[in-house]
Amino acid sequence: MPSAAAARLVTLADGENLIDALAEACGKADGWLSAVGHVDSVEIRVAGEGADVRKQLRGRLTLAQLNGPFGGPYFATLSRHTSSGSELVAGQLLAARSAGVTASLWTAQGSVRELVDAAPPRAETPLESPKAAPTAPAASGWAAAAQAVAADLAEEEEEPQRPERGDYVRHFAFGLCEVLQDTGDRLKLRDVQGQGRIREIAVEMLVISPAPPHNGKRVFKLARKG
Repeated sequence: MPSAAAARLVTLADGENLIDALAEACGKADGWLSAVGHVDSVEIRVAGEGADVRKQLRGRLTLAQLNGPFGGPYFATLSRHTSSGSELVAGQLLAARSAGVTASLWTAQGSVRELVDAAPPRAETPLESPKAAPTAPAASGWAAAAQAVAADLAEEEEEPQRPERGDYVRHFAFGLCEVLQDTGDRLKLRDVQGQGRIREIAVEMLVISPAPPHNGKRVFKLARKG
């Protein structure tokens, strides 16, 4: 990893939902993670000749390596010994339960907001006459880039802080789900990491907050009120 990065270790307790626990550990920062340990109840996606194939692996496996950007996708190599010999699988990790996992998180030092705040203010030109308007000099180099990023951040902050159809949510009990419909007081969700079960939940019982994106889509964390 580049030298301009801060690293920290996170240990996940046995039984934790691995994907959700990693998302909570990463927070809203940008960075890269790797992890090793043991896992249970694994589901992975591997490439097939016609289409990708999902595989469910029961029992305990050794997580030889897991890598990916904050928020995923994560790609893993897993192994275990069986009566017929060693078993080795690799692919995109869709679901797993921690059976003792340690993750290393690298977060880039500094942030886009710090870059924006550090940009020097535009110089003001005194008025030459009552009818003449001052002409601000064109920002150059990184200052212009910082001003453009500031405008993008302002637009992002105006986005609705509520999941819409097509967004993902991480439900405290159901895991990662896709939003199918928002009726105002209820959300209709489809489980995307399990059996595809569809559920309806009451919004008034939840605390909704933004979470790291998943596969290019917005994600919201749904926590129980109280």
